[in-house]
Amino acid sequence: MRAICPKCNSSHVSKKGVVYSKGFECNMQRYKCVGCCKQFQVPRESPKVDIPKILLFDIETAPMEVYVWVINYKQFIPHTNIIKDSKGEEKSWYVLSWAAKWLYDENVVSDIVTPEETKTRDDKRVLQSIWKLLDEADIVIGHNGDRFDLRKLNARFIDNDIKPPSPFKTIDTLKVARREFAFVSYKQDYLTKHFKLEQKLSTNFQLWVDCIHGDQEQLDTMEEYNRHDVMGLEEVYLKLRPYIKNHPNLGVLMDGDVCPNCACEFLDETESSYFTSANKFPVYRCQGCKTPYIRHKKNSNYVQTNMRSVPK
Repeated sequence: MRAICPKCNSSHVSKKGVVYSKGFECNMQRYKCVGCCKQFQVPRESPKVDIPKILLFDIETAPMEVYVWVINYKQFIPHTNIIKDSKGEEKSWYVLSWAAKWLYDENVVSDIVTPEETKTRDDKRVLQSIWKLLDEADIVIGHNGDRFDLRKLNARFIDNDIKPPSPFKTIDTLKVARREFAFVSYKQDYLTKHFKLEQKLSTNFQLWVDCIHGDQEQLDTMEEYNRHDVMGLEEVYLKLRPYIKNHPNLGVLMDGDVCPNCACEFLDETESSYFTSANKFPVYRCQGCKTPYIRHKKNSNYVQTNMRSVPK
């Protein structure tokens, strides 16, 4: 139900934040009438809102076994150098494990190949289980997910005749960190330590070697390592979220005026305005994720100018 100004009966009003009672429970919504400027409060309804399904995930892949002449970081290794097994099949990479969680959900889900599957590098079962989650998701979040995780999964999907999952938007926290900040490092391990968040488990390359040889104890360790990565990823995402300027707009997937980054309904109108070449828009700040400069879709000027600057 739209708020009505008690003074002039206008429905052209703007939200001005919320009123908190003891216990920080919000029960009143503040408004300001655009016409007569009267500020007033109305009881706030709190309908249940279905937040879009946001999936955080991470995968671990098996290393390839190849022949090399020298140990040199920049050397070119052709695909013909991949070692073949007794059946003539390349000992190439495959997906060892994945871990994922829905945003705000305490449960972390995961899957990993069995010792028997490592012998034949068979990751189809693991691929099918992560495919189901990706197919449900509206938004998928990963650290270097666009360049690594999703492309790797797509390569294994097509190799195993698995159709693409339903379309979804992506957020790559590595891209966000590189674009918006000048950190010493952009690795997730560094960011979690820097912000004192959930940190990666300490491990080394031998873990991957033991896993491809089917060591069950090491496979269990790998799965736990993968699960910790996802928990850290969620904390990194929430830390960076106010700075994500191109965040998928959650308001498009929901009804009502909400924060486009976190879907919070508690928005405070600021004194700032957002200007385009023709209009001026009111700007809000989210009380939930603190995202600033949320532009309202309706302009605050009834008078539009037809004048434009001409580039020289």
